[in-house]
Order: sequence, then C-alpha cells, then structure tokens
Amino acid sequence: MPLAPDPALQQLAATRRLMAWFVAPMALLLVVLSALQYQQRMAEAEAALERAAQQHAQDLQLLARPAMDHVQDLRRLMEAVWEQPPDPGPALAQALQPQQRAGQPDGVAITGHGAGLQWGQVWWSAPDGRPIEPLWLRRAAAFVSQARIAHARAPGFEATWFAGIDVNTSFGYPWISTDSILQSLGLSSMRELASLRALAAQRTRARLARQPADSHWGPPYASQLAGHLVVSHTAPVHAGGDLVGEVSLDFRLDALQAGVRQWAQPQERAWIVDRAGHVLADSQQPLIGPSGPGQGDQHVKTAWAERAPAGLGEAQLQAALAAAGGRVRAGDWALVAAGRPDSPWLYVSATPLAELRQRILPSLLPHAALALALLASLLIGQWLLARHFVRRQHELMRRERGSEARKSAILDHALEAMVSTDERGRILEFNPAAEAMFGRSLAEVRGADVADIIIPERHRERHRTGMARLRAGGSPALLGRRLDMQALRRDGSEFAVEMVLWRSELEGQEHYTASLVDVSERLQARQEIERQRESLRQTEKLGAMGSLLAGVAHELNNPLAIVMGRANLLEDKLAGSPLQDDAQRIREAAERCGRIVRTFLNMARAKPARRAPVALNDIVHAAADMLGYTLRSHGIALELRLDPQLPQLMGDADQLGQALLNLLINAQHALADRDEARRITVSTGVEARREGREPRIWLRVQDNGPGVPPQVRERLFQPFFTTKAEGLGTGLGLSVSRSLLREHGGDLLLEHNGQPGASFRLSLPISGAPEPDGETAEAPAGADGQALRLLVVDDEPELASLMRETLEGAGYEVATAEDGAVALALLMEARFDAIVSDLRMPEVDGAELWRAVQALQPGLAARMLFVTGDILSPAAAEFLKECGCPALEKPFQPDDLLAAVRRLEPLP
Repeated sequence: MPLAPDPALQQLAATRRLMAWFVAPMALLLVVLSALQYQQRMAEAEAALERAAQQHAQDLQLLARPAMDHVQDLRRLMEAVWEQPPDPGPALAQALQPQQRAGQPDGVAITGHGAGLQWGQVWWSAPDGRPIEPLWLRRAAAFVSQARIAHARAPGFEATWFAGIDVNTSFGYPWISTDSILQSLGLSSMRELASLRALAAQRTRARLARQPADSHWGPPYASQLAGHLVVSHTAPVHAGGDLVGEVSLDFRLDALQAGVRQWAQPQERAWIVDRAGHVLADSQQPLIGPSGPGQGDQHVKTAWAERAPAGLGEAQLQAALAAAGGRVRAGDWALVAAGRPDSPWLYVSATPLAELRQRILPSLLPHAALALALLASLLIGQWLLARHFVRRQHELMRRERGSEARKSAILDHALEAMVSTDERGRILEFNPAAEAMFGRSLAEVRGADVADIIIPERHRERHRTGMARLRAGGSPALLGRRLDMQALRRDGSEFAVEMVLWRSELEGQEHYTASLVDVSERLQARQEIERQRESLRQTEKLGAMGSLLAGVAHELNNPLAIVMGRANLLEDKLAGSPLQDDAQRIREAAERCGRIVRTFLNMARAKPARRAPVALNDIVHAAADMLGYTLRSHGIALELRLDPQLPQLMGDADQLGQALLNLLINAQHALADRDEARRITVSTGVEARREGREPRIWLRVQDNGPGVPPQVRERLFQPFFTTKAEGLGTGLGLSVSRSLLREHGGDLLLEHNGQPGASFRLSLPISGAPEPDGETAEAPAGADGQALRLLVVDDEPELASLMRETLEGAGYEVATAEDGAVALALLMEARFDAIVSDLRMPEVDGAELWRAVQALQPGLAARMLFVTGDILSPAAAEFLKECGCPALEKPFQPDDLLAAVRRLEPLP
C-alpha cells in the first residue's frame, strides 16, 4: 500500500516553487532598476552641466553689461553736448603739440605721458592742414573726462575712443603715442589715416543702412595700446540727424580667458564665442593675436568649428542652441551651449560621455550593493521560511504586525491629514498632518465627536444627519468622491479643504477615514489669477477705446484744419474791424479743438520716446482743455496755480501728458462720492537749488477728497493694485506714471502734508534749453530773384484752397492739384521749386507721387512736405521713414505751414 504524501514535504516543495517564481522577477526587476538608475544619474549629470552653463552665461552677461553701458553713456554724452560742449579752459589746447614727419607738418597731438594722464590722446590731422577747431577741443575734453572715470573703475577696459566720421581726428583714453598708432597700422603719417577713416565711415554707413542698431560687437583683434587681444563694442553718434562719429571700447579678452579656464571641469573643453561663432576664449588653447608693424586692428577670426573636437561642428552647436535646455548628445560628447538674450557672448562646453559615466559610477555602487543585499536577505528569508515552516503561523502573525507597522508609518508620515472614526463619528486616528492642520493633538481629540472638532457649527447638523442615514443602510453618495468643504481650526478660523471619504470594515464594525488637503492657498492663487486676468481685460478695453478715439480724432483733422486756417485768414482780413473779435473767438475755439484732437492722437500713438524742449505749463493747459467738460459735468472745479516763469525742460511731451492725465482722472474718481464742494488744484514751480544737483521743477495735483488710507500707501504704486471700485481702474495708472517720470530722471510721490484729500507731487530735472524759433525768417526766393513756385496737392478742395491762400499771402507762387495724377501732369508742363502734398488720396496717393517724382526729378523729391492726419498708420510712418521728407500733422496753423515750407532745404 503506497504511503500517503507527507504534508510537510508538500508544503516545503510548494514553498520552494514559490521562491523560484519570486526570485526570477526580482532579479529582472533589479536589472531594470539599475538601468533606470543609470539613465537617471546620466540625466542628472547632464542637467548639472546645463545649470553650470546657464550660470556661466549669466556671468558673461554681467561682464559685458558695464562695457555696453559705458559705450551708451558716452554716446548719449556726445549727442547731448555736440553743439554746445562745456569749455575745459586752455589746458587741453596747450597740451597739443605740432607734429612733423618727413619734414612736413602732420597735425597736432598730445606727445607727453604727463599730459596724457589727464587728457588721454587727442590728435588732429586735417588733409588741408587747417588747425584743430575749438569746438572739437571741447568735445574731446568732455569725452576723455568721462572715459577716464569709467576706466578707473573697470580694469578690463583696454581703451575708449571717439573717431570722427568725416573729420580726420580721434581722441580717447588712456594715452598712447601717435608713433605707436602709426607703427601698429604700418603708416608713416597721421594724414594717411584720413583714407582709413573714410573707408571705415563708408562701412559704418553701409552697416547702419542694412541693420540700424544702437551698438554692435566686433571680432577679436590686436590692440594698438599694448598688443592685447580685445573685442570692440561700438556705437554710432548722431547729431542733427547725421552720423558724426563712433564711440568704441576695447574690452580685453584676458578676463574671458581666465573665466573659461576656471569654469572648465577636468576632461572638459570650454569656449566663449560671440554671436557670429568666433572663438573669444578657449580653456585649452588661448587665442594668439598678430604682432609687429602693420598688424594693428587686424581681426583674429577663429570659427568655433575649427577648435571643436572631432565629431562636433557648427550643426551640433546650432542644435544645442535650439534644444530645450541648450544641450544635445553628439557622438561621444555632451555638448552644452547657453547665452542670455541681451548678452553678446555664449558659453559652450563639451564633455566626453565616458567622463560623465566615471563621475556617476561611485553613486551607483552603494545602490547596487543595497539592491544585492536586499535580494540576499529575501533569499535567506525564503530559505528560513522553508526550513522552519512549522512555525508558519507565527511568521504570518509577524508579517501581519509588520504590515500594521508599515501602515502606521505611512499614516504618520503622510502629507495629507488623515482622520479615522467609528460608525458613530468618534475619532480613532488623528495623524501628525491632521494635528498640524487643525491645531489639536491625538490625545486631545481621541474619542471626541468629529463634528465638534473639525466641522464648522453651521454644517454639523447636516453631517450628523448623513451619518445616521449611513448607519440606517442609506446609499453612500459621498464615499470615494472629492469634495470641497470648509473645515474648522482650534482657534475658530475656517479654511477650505479638499476631502475624500471612504469606508472600511474591521471585525464586523464599520470605520470611516477621511483624507483632507488644505487648498486655501490654491484658492487664493486662483483668485489672484482671476483678478489679474480681469485687470488685463480692462487694459485691453482701454486700448480699444484709445484706438476708437484716435480714429474719431483722425476723421476730424481735415475739417478742423480748414476751420482753423479760414479763421486765421478771416481774422487778418478783419483787422481793425468790430468783427475781428468774433473771428478771434472762432480761431481760439478751433485751436482748442485742435489741441484736444492732438492730445487724443498722442495718447493713442505707439512711438518711441522723443525728448525735446517742452513747457510743462502748456501740458497742464492741454490736459485741462481735454478734461474740462468732464470735470465740469461732475461738479469739479479745476484751479490752476502755474508759475509763469517756469523754464522749459527736455522731455517727451506725450509721456508727461499721459502721467498728468492719469493723476487728474484719479482725482476725479476720488471725488465721485463727495457731497460737498469738489476741487482739484494743479500748481507748478521751481525747486530750491541744491548744491551738486541739477535744477528741477515740480508739479502738484491735489484734491479735497477722502485721501489715501494709511494701510494702502505702501502698495499704491504697485502694478495692478487699485483702490477703485470694480470696472473703474486697472491698477496700472500710478505705476506707469511713476515709470515714465523716472525715465525722465524725476519721480512721483504721495505727499503727507496733513491736509484733507490726496496730494501727488512730481519733480523733473531741467536738462536743456528750448530750440530757437525760426518762424521769423523771410520767404525764400529762387535763384533768379523771383518768388518760389510751389505745387499744393490735396483731394480736399477747401483745404487746398486754404493752403494756396496762405502761401500766396507769404509771397509764394502756388498751383494746386486735386490728386497725384493731376500733380504729375502739371510737373510735366511746368517747373516747381517744392511740393506740399496730402499723404492719403484716391488713386495716386502721396507715396506713389513721391516715388514718381523721385524717378523724374530726384532733387525735387527731396523738397516735398507731406500734410496728413494719418500719422498713426504704420504704413504712413514706414513711408515717412523711407522718404526722409518732413510731415505736418493736421490740424495746423497757417504759421506752422509757412515755417515747414521755409525749412525745406536746399531750395533753389
């Protein structure tokens, strides 16, 4: 009779089979985890290369920024003082010494090192032998004084120079002898520099015509000063609309070479390249510049592809720049490239992948050893289980306790608050996250009703009703769903939470567990985003309203120009008559309408800031005209206390007007709820002079409204912050106004003067004098002494007739044409000295007329004046920039038309 199978052996065999089935997947899992860990470490190593490259790119930006600021400061200085530079006294003129070469006079220059410490180098060598002009001496003194201060702070600056475009002169700092300059260039006299300067001027004009820019960086070259390799940052200087010179700074590459050597890691190649792909610094092979006579200013153009390791080239560099994060794998290399948008230089590094593997290997070994140890422990545990299977019940209990311990650890370390109750709602578990969230400890709340602990009082009854329904067998409608609700802290404050509730059964009893997450910060962030989105919508509505107002203003330009012109002519004809006062009132009303229309156009016009002499009092009057009706209709009295002796200042009238309008509109809104007399006061004056500070003028806008609460004063100038009711403001007015005033060197402040209402005070520096008025010039005559012949082209008959009468009254001979086609026919039959044309006309418009005249009579095309009310159009602005002809904006005064015609140069 066969023996029955031993149950112990059967269980042992089953355990071994289970072990075999378990070990194989574990081994495969270890292999997969090791591969994933390797990929993760490699990705982290490459990410570290990327972060380092981004940091070095930021360092390069910080190195380049002082150089670019220095060049821009000097360019602005030269443009500001070009016509009237300060007088340095006779010291500079005395330091200049006549130069003789080959027995011939060769201009003047500073020859002594002592004088060079103060004045740098100033040389002048006119081809016709004329002496240096005093105006150039003063310009050189102003330039060198500023450059000397900057060089004292920046040891990386090699040399700063100003070179004239059409004049054979140059000056800069520090001093270098003219013999050294000529030797480095391979020249024998300074007069020979004139041809080099002419070639350089030609190249500069061609470059600016192709790509207008404030400044540019050139490739490396050998400095004339000490032979160091430098890169030059150059900016053009314009005066009166003409290119008059260039400011350049030679920046030594020593700092870049030292930086790239310090940044490069072992076995890593690193470079600094410019935007054209030329190498500026190499961690392993520094650039070497040419030396010897005739090698000055010789460019050292080394493409990055020439220095790159095998397998890397320009294509891989461009791929790295285009890739997210700036890194790619190319062959056996990890290539990283980084640069800032406003930085001229890029940081590029190439690291062998084998080097990265060596770096991450030590970090993989401990994890691999841990995984092997875990596997060994598992195998030993299985062996022990098989050896001692008779104690399997004890092992099961141990495992159960371990499971409970793990669950407890998970519960204790969970980031979410976990609250467990019995079926009657008494608290059983309250994890540490719940203790932190509600401000209560487990010992304090154990056994308490959960409704009394975490549920606000107004929701407790509904909660208890729902729990009773569950105990009675009702449907669990809320179980397993995400719910948004209010919870209660120990201090009585409520906050928003997201809750998930589930039910479990243990030993025949039901338990409920809730997982809660504090979402109050998330809701606040969502509300803030919605508020900013609403502010953006308000800003867009304001922009659309501005465009609408600009369109309406444009449509008013033509009839308004006719009214203004006819009123002027009528006033002149009625001189001495009792009706002259009536004509004057018509003219003044039309001029006021013109100012309002022009203010609308200036507000809607998107254009770069343009500084010119402006009268702040005129800006106040223009704003008062624009808002006068609105203020009167709201019962607000506007009082102007303006200083009649207020000097002019250099500024952008549109931007200053925008800031003033913002302040007046804010004052109007602040007075909306005031029942008593409403008043806004605008006053101006000149600040008391302070030593070492430029004279300043001030403007104050004060109302008698409720004022600004103390708790919001600190945030008043923050973007998107507003105290107005919903729909009345975007929160950008004061922020934009302060930014505009600070761009002018001034500021906007909220005053605390103890008086009722709000008082805003702006101050601005005076930085120039008004341009001379040229309207008193007589009407020019032609070469034969006869009156000049003008052709007026406009599709508005009334406006053409008005311009004709105005010009004929000034002594011009005038013919008119109703469109461009008629004008071209007249040009084929008669001679004209200048053309005054509308820009927008049917069929042949002003632009087509100019191009036709340019082809037939190029000289006459340069003497065209365009009269238009469509300055806002991008097409019109682009055309006026292309042709270079002046434009007169409608509506205009007759005197404005005459002044614009007289400025057409050169007239026959």
